[in-house]
Amino acid sequence: MAVPKCYAGKMLFVDLSQGSIKEEKPSEQLYRDYIGGAGIGARILYERMKPKADPLGADNMLGFVTGPFTAAPVPGGGRYSVVTKSPLSGSWAESSSGGFWGPELKWAGYDAVFFSGQSARPVYLLISGGKAELKDASKLWGKTTSDTESLLQRELGEPKACVACIGPAGESLSLTAGIVNDGGRIAARLGVGAVMGSKKLKAVVIQNSQAKQKIAAAEPGKLKAAREAFLKSLNESKFHQGLTAAGTGGGNSFLVSIGDSPTKNWNSSGTDSMPTCKNLDAANMDKYKLDSYGCHACPVRCGALIKVNEGPFATKGEVHRPEYETLAALGNLCLNDNLESVIKANELCNLYGMDTMAVGGIIAFAMECYEHGIITKRDTEGIELTWGNGAAVVALTEKIGKREGFGAVLADGAARAAERIGKGSEQYAMHVGGHRLPYHDARMDAALGTAIIADAQPAHHMDKQGTSILESGKPLGTDPLLQSPKLDPFGDQDKKGPMYATGAAYSQLLTCGGICALYTTFLPVPVVELLAPLTGWDMDWAEGLKTGRRILTLRQAFNASEGITPDKFKMPKRIATEPLKVGPGAGKSLDFETGKKSYFEAMGWDIKTGKPSAKTLADLGLDKLVK
Repeated sequence: MAVPKCYAGKMLFVDLSQGSIKEEKPSEQLYRDYIGGAGIGARILYERMKPKADPLGADNMLGFVTGPFTAAPVPGGGRYSVVTKSPLSGSWAESSSGGFWGPELKWAGYDAVFFSGQSARPVYLLISGGKAELKDASKLWGKTTSDTESLLQRELGEPKACVACIGPAGESLSLTAGIVNDGGRIAARLGVGAVMGSKKLKAVVIQNSQAKQKIAAAEPGKLKAAREAFLKSLNESKFHQGLTAAGTGGGNSFLVSIGDSPTKNWNSSGTDSMPTCKNLDAANMDKYKLDSYGCHACPVRCGALIKVNEGPFATKGEVHRPEYETLAALGNLCLNDNLESVIKANELCNLYGMDTMAVGGIIAFAMECYEHGIITKRDTEGIELTWGNGAAVVALTEKIGKREGFGAVLADGAARAAERIGKGSEQYAMHVGGHRLPYHDARMDAALGTAIIADAQPAHHMDKQGTSILESGKPLGTDPLLQSPKLDPFGDQDKKGPMYATGAAYSQLLTCGGICALYTTFLPVPVVELLAPLTGWDMDWAEGLKTGRRILTLRQAFNASEGITPDKFKMPKRIATEPLKVGPGAGKSLDFETGKKSYFEAMGWDIKTGKPSAKTLADLGLDKLVK
């Protein structure tokens, strides 16, 4: 059968060692079984990569993958995913980014681009006019992401050429490195930028000055009806109205007050721990605001461009307004209430191509080491790493980006830094499997805790959204599979496995499709009701959730083939044993390991080995692929 027209129907495979490029046309069945994004990414990497490949070696693959909603007439359909084996955790890695790069790839005629091998010299891939070619990037090596983008646009004579690139952090193989597109959107997690740097791949450039491939729905009338119903719910959502007004950082101080946003490297929470946390609320950036913007096909438009004109933290030009996780990481976590310093550090992370969440976590770790005398001014080259020192946050961010001096000690994350520093510093490194934590406290949310230690990607916080909806008693759709009584989020962890599994499957279906996960916050998204008329498939929620489970299981099988057992991902002792003092979770301890065990049982995965059972593989149609 023909591939639905919401897909481009082709994928690119680039061997950087050989300098060769080939096109492949996947079957419709592959698209239906794995949807897109991390689903198709997992299918390709599991089948074509050797187990135990060096993450920074030639055998690791790096994929840029869109979904059926990417570039389609569906709200929030602007996402693409980067997939690889993480050099940070050794596990499955996926990282999502918005903006316009993903839709441009689809319009250029490709659903995905996969890279293998390693180039002997810096190169970039140019996709233009239905063709792809590797070009020399020697003059771009060492440049920031902003300079790389502008230089490429000038070289090509195309100011609208869309660029996804690494900065100096990715070139130096920093495990905090991400891949930046559209000047400040970034696939930031788990060191994907370091993998790109190891391949000497500076950028992937899409030049769509010629006619764009048409992306069409199989049943436009039915899609329109489903879209309008979804838009009505979206427009009525107070949370999403707040995103339009102030972005994701609008409620920073509220999240601190209820114990959801950690302070002082997870040592404390609540307004008493940081009375000046309101200084970091996004409304305080309105005076710097130049314009609002949104990713492709997004009516929420939660982004903004800002500029700090003067003072020690003046920006070089217009920059992207920091989002919540950035404000929490470089602000709350470091007790830093200097908003302009957070804006400046965020600018540096975008220029060097780094994960702001990781950098903030590293600096908070270093500050706690400094507080206890494990490191001194001699180690930090004169930087006073005292709590709340905004100038120190900026200075250390730059050193990490350049992998310079003490920044080189920290450049690969808190876990690696603790190994280098020693002296008991390990207790202050807050991570799971080497990966920094998301800045929502799992002691407030059992579903989040399960996602952080049970997902194939450690410290993953996006798959918990569907579970949170189910916990609240709100239905995700009309199918009985998606109904759930309102449950106590702090109780019965041993009974919640099926709910966790359903919520995670729903979230995978949505993100693999290419819709922004922010839409799922407090809002059930009718993924299947949108996907069925878009593709023309007679898909219902039973098939949709089975597809989500298939993707989750293949990601887990990837980890099992790498020898990663479930006990490798554990909640940091501080979070596992110290109850919150404020908010709904105050005084309560969550049994995270029991929640993980319940989830593994519901998914049909062995809790000791991590391997999916033979029955699970057969039920999901994976028995021929996964041995």
